[in-house]
Amino acid sequence: MSASTPVALSSVTLAPEAGLRRESPRPPELRNERYAEQFDWDTLFYDAYRVEDHIVLQGPPLRNLAGPVLAAPALRNRWGPLLRRTRRVERHNASEIWLRSSADHVRLETTAGTFDIAVQPNEAHRFAGRRVLHTLSKDNHIRWIIDWIRYHERIHGADAVLVYDNASTRYTTGELQAELAAAFPAMVILVVNWPFKYGPQGGMAGAVDGREAPWDSDYCQAGSLQHARHRFLRRARSVLNTDIDELVVGPGPIFAATEAAPERFIKFPGQWVSNATTHPVTTADCRHRDFVLRDLHERDTCPPKWCIVPSAFDDWRHTWSVHNLFGAKANRAVSPDFTFRHFKGVSNNWKNDREDAGAFDPARFVADEHLVALLAEAGLIDLDDRHGAPGKTGVC
Repeated sequence: MSASTPVALSSVTLAPEAGLRRESPRPPELRNERYAEQFDWDTLFYDAYRVEDHIVLQGPPLRNLAGPVLAAPALRNRWGPLLRRTRRVERHNASEIWLRSSADHVRLETTAGTFDIAVQPNEAHRFAGRRVLHTLSKDNHIRWIIDWIRYHERIHGADAVLVYDNASTRYTTGELQAELAAAFPAMVILVVNWPFKYGPQGGMAGAVDGREAPWDSDYCQAGSLQHARHRFLRRARSVLNTDIDELVVGPGPIFAATEAAPERFIKFPGQWVSNATTHPVTTADCRHRDFVLRDLHERDTCPPKWCIVPSAFDDWRHTWSVHNLFGAKANRAVSPDFTFRHFKGVSNNWKNDREDAGAFDPARFVADEHLVALLAEAGLIDLDDRHGAPGKTGVC
């Protein structure tokens, strides 16, 4: 059931000699020392693909590039707004141009260059009727990814997986595809190579002199979500969006609950799982099952994640984003029943340092018994062997 043919993307990048690049939305005084190298200045489109009678040209926000691109003869609306063949959809940290056309390629003649773009096929048939587990990942250990899939397969009923690999260096896209396919031969597994810049962080992770930065320049993940939605997941039964270090906890399977919900959407909060352990842990072999303790001193919260029935929402009015379904009334409510556990110990520390200081303290750390029970149900933990000697805290 797993895909073996790599997914092709018709990406378009601005050439340096064109003398044109994307303007940054962030004021110079709020750009830290890494901003310039992290920002995506020159990706015009991530991909061009078919959605029914349209070609979708999808990329980061066009900003100052909108004028030159929309002036291309192929995109001009010659017959006015009622009969327009081109629709530009600007989203939260993403942009799409929907061109009504049956062509298998599109030629854009712009002041930024001339681009002949092959139109990639829509591949929604791969996931039609499936309960799909979706994520963006970079250099996560394969054992973590396998445990993440196994948990959501056994606890929530996932029967398909769509992973966007963001330029990992530990393995190739093909190697990851092969490992996951071998581990889950009955599931639909697809790994998409998504080699674009993730983008500068906001909040304190992108702070300048202690001043928080806005979340205005991280385009990659929002782009991957919209790409997954339109090219692969339009016909999916339901889709769960979480990260590799997140396991969903609730009163039952979240896919079934989402499909039965009046809104066909469930947005749920997160809770941190400490990287303290009651047994020695090494960076070479740690897994989700090693981290089951809640820190009574923890004050940080986790932004929500979500599960959705794709067919229940409009292509143009509603936007899939990392923590939200923008434009939908259902986005306002957060579930009181479902949560996700966010594992500090399952991390490469790519965003910030998630290490806790000190040794295990039974007065501070308590077992998350609900999580332990679900890990056992998923076959990821042995209840008879989970209590060992106290160990130091740490991230692997």
